[in-house]
Amino acid sequence: MYKRQEILTLYAFDFTIKHKSIDHKRRCTKSIRKAEKEKIMKQVILTGDRPTGRLHVGHYVGSLKERVRLQNSGKFDEIYIMIADAQALTDNAEHPEKVRQNIMQVALDYLACGLDPEKVNIFIQSMVPELTELSFYYMNLVTVARVQRNPTVKAEIKQKNFEASIPVGFFTYPISQAADITAFRATVVPAGEDQMPMVEQCKEIVHKFNSVYGETLTDPQIVLPDNQACLRLPGIDGKAKMSKSLGNGIDPLEIIDKYGADALRLTLITGNAPGNDMRFYMERVEANRNFANKVWNASRFILMNMEGKEVPADASAHLEPADKWILSRLNNVVKEVTDNMENFELGVAVQKVYDFIWDEFCDWYIELVKPVFFSDDEKAKGVVYNVLYTVLTTGLKLLHPVMPFITEEIYTTLTDGESITISSWPEYNEDLADNKAEKDMEFVIEAIKGLRNVRAEMNVPPSRKAKVICYISDEAKEAFTAGIPYMEKLGSASEVEFIADKSLVPENAVSLVVKGGELFMPLLDLVDKEKELERLNKEKKKLEGEVTRIEKKLSNAGFVAKAPEAVINGEKEKLVKYQEMLDAVL
Repeated sequence: MYKRQEILTLYAFDFTIKHKSIDHKRRCTKSIRKAEKEKIMKQVILTGDRPTGRLHVGHYVGSLKERVRLQNSGKFDEIYIMIADAQALTDNAEHPEKVRQNIMQVALDYLACGLDPEKVNIFIQSMVPELTELSFYYMNLVTVARVQRNPTVKAEIKQKNFEASIPVGFFTYPISQAADITAFRATVVPAGEDQMPMVEQCKEIVHKFNSVYGETLTDPQIVLPDNQACLRLPGIDGKAKMSKSLGNGIDPLEIIDKYGADALRLTLITGNAPGNDMRFYMERVEANRNFANKVWNASRFILMNMEGKEVPADASAHLEPADKWILSRLNNVVKEVTDNMENFELGVAVQKVYDFIWDEFCDWYIELVKPVFFSDDEKAKGVVYNVLYTVLTTGLKLLHPVMPFITEEIYTTLTDGESITISSWPEYNEDLADNKAEKDMEFVIEAIKGLRNVRAEMNVPPSRKAKVICYISDEAKEAFTAGIPYMEKLGSASEVEFIADKSLVPENAVSLVVKGGELFMPLLDLVDKEKELERLNKEKKKLEGEVTRIEKKLSNAGFVAKAPEAVINGEKEKLVKYQEMLDAVL
């Protein structure tokens, strides 16, 4: 840290104003140039933050991470990190206690991010009053019009709704920042993209000052994050950037307390493409928390049913179509995720694991094999348990880099204390690849989805079973035959029948086209005849009443004579519509 006398020695104009002595000015200028010559080889960093709130993810990505890297590079002689409490008051003058309370929090955040007091000088701006004095002198070198053109100032004024009444201190923020940078002879200023106009204005002040008083001030250079996507993180409210004062930033600890660290980690790595800004939505964190719950509940189900189960020695010879399908799909996911990881496509890799665990493993495979656990076939239970255990442990390994906490907890429980961190990464196994099993189960799954959609559209409860008649191509017949138990369980089929001729389809059957053929369900199997007749009679009476009402209105000569033509045409259109609906009911 410098002392006030050094500032007075450094800047000749200060002595000139106080002493009005040309000779003294010349002596000081000579002393300054000598001092600058001695320091010309020094590399100095000056950067900092305003303590208007806790530092958020935008700070870490935009600047803190870069500061730690520069600190550890060993390339800089002096590093100064300023907690700019005086600057924070420019738009928080009515809340000084807020600024005061956040000073210590920002300092702790610095330490938590990896800034080392042995390597950097962390100080509070208000404890160096000479900075305010220097800002006063610099104000004479900058015009109001120039400050108004500063893009950062314009953006901040708009975001903080200062258009009608701009605090003078806030308006001169770029000048104050220039004083901070030049007072420490900073050669490098690591910052985010939004600070570029501020550093540019500082460079203008340096050039103007040096042109008047000689080569005195150091010309600083801004250092931006190497990753272009990290230059600016958009705020969660759609503003240009995260901001403590706007309250649109993210406090990771608050989110972790509410949703868990794993959910936050998963949110930050998925749903974005390299090089693009990512909007942060709390709903996505909540959805990823739900995914963690899904994994947890699936694991509980498996643990609950694994007790006392013995895996047959020839388990691989007794795999059902669903078993072969999920193992083959897992094998392909392992290969794809590993390739994505090696190419640093982390978001793509994790999304594939997410989709596999949620959609294929939890929503389909576990539901398909649940009936096995309610049967008396112990051998089949052992086979299914072996598949569940294999898929779950492998899926946890794939998920572990992003969700380390929940995966470690589940894995240690499954393996009697073995840590997932020292387990081997899954590898692709050519023997487990089964394209036929995947293709066959695709036929069955699409058929079940189609049956469910038709029933949902007709408001048929899952408890009401219906016969399913299949008119299937030769290519898909084997898959549908093997999938009969699955359609009965998940498609609410009372029975599944295959026909070779569509003329055998009963009348009034509901049809749906699926991959590999066409399915039919008798209408009477889907609806309760008496309830449906009762509903139709009510609908009939209602429509007949509407038709009668409109016919009377249109036959009323007084209404037709007085009503506007548009109203009459509207009533005629209603009459046609209600008549068509009545015909459909009849």
